[in-house]
Amino acid sequence: MNLLETFSVALSALWANKLRSALTMLGLIIGVGSVIAIIAIGRGTQKAVAAELDALNGGVFQLMATPGWSEDGQPTARLRMFRDDDIALLKEALPEIDLIDPQVGMSGRITFGREVEWWDWIRGAGADTAALMNIQLSAGRWFTEEEIARGDRVMVLSASRVEYILGEGVNPLGIELMVNGYPFQIIGVIAPNTGMLSQLLGGQGGDFYVPRSYITRVTGQNSYDHLTVRVRDGYDPVEVKDLAVRVMERLYPGTGYEAYIWTDFMGEFNQVISIVTGVMAAIAGISLVVGGVGIMNIMMVSVTERTREIGLRKAIGARRRDILMQFLVEALTLCLIGGGIGIVLAAGPVTIAARYLETPLSLDLYAIALALGFSAAVGLIFGVYPAVKAARMDPIEALRYE
Repeated sequence: MNLLETFSVALSALWANKLRSALTMLGLIIGVGSVIAIIAIGRGTQKAVAAELDALNGGVFQLMATPGWSEDGQPTARLRMFRDDDIALLKEALPEIDLIDPQVGMSGRITFGREVEWWDWIRGAGADTAALMNIQLSAGRWFTEEEIARGDRVMVLSASRVEYILGEGVNPLGIELMVNGYPFQIIGVIAPNTGMLSQLLGGQGGDFYVPRSYITRVTGQNSYDHLTVRVRDGYDPVEVKDLAVRVMERLYPGTGYEAYIWTDFMGEFNQVISIVTGVMAAIAGISLVVGGVGIMNIMMVSVTERTREIGLRKAIGARRRDILMQFLVEALTLCLIGGGIGIVLAAGPVTIAARYLETPLSLDLYAIALALGFSAAVGLIFGVYPAVKAARMDPIEALRYE
């Protein structure tokens, strides 16, 4: 009997016991569906974060002043902060650099009337900060060059802070908030960031922005520990960030500087997501083992019920390997059908989740191939013992079986 005939016999045997076959496949269906959904979530998260990092970077890197540290905790380089003339020197030394935005901030007590009081970190911004940090506004505008130069008391804040301080449905533009006792007029609102990266990091990068020159004036800051740098189109930000570090360390020997791009952390992030996805998939995969035990049990019952059939087939010339192949194919068919149903059932929740969470969850070929591979492995592993038992039956004893 060839493979096609064996497959046909297997389907006939399963169809003859439809309810029993369906109940047997249930554990496998649940296991495959769970594994598929978990893998889709894990890989979808990786894709979403990678896409957001690409959009966020846009050729942007962070340059930081930091002392070097030895393994025993001793400083290997002295800390020297950035100054305004360093910004000019960097632009002159590296024509690949388009913009440099120094980062400053201060602690602020924000009040509105007598009922609302909020302590937060107030960030100093320049005219280019919104473009560099990929900040989108839902209302109002960003700071003008004139407001930055004068250090005007104007403010841009996040939508979540507007709702908390002023309440829902209030137009905040033109309203004044008190910051450390001084009035600041709201001129813009930062749109909520609903992307996967923002959710993982807990929301916006900053909730309150005022002109940088205001902060430097009231705090006396004349140096910066952190610069945000944008590279001109056509240049590799990874190469430029390394050049910027070398330029600063050459200008000021014995000092320490380092630079990073968000994508530098993508490898570690992917590793963490892969581990979490693998652990969750392994837990869900327990259902596959349970389903496999159920399949072995039902195949043993099938062998017992068809003992006379096995004896008759052997009596008319069927070989051991023919019987072995028949029951192996039957177990394999049962598992592959269950796996296929699990994939189809997982497609619904994954599609719905992708639509409502606005993340690129999808059933890719990797997940489908993995699920079918597991299903086939379960069929082979748990179908071997019943198949071997059937193949080793003595035809005379089998024909005597009642």
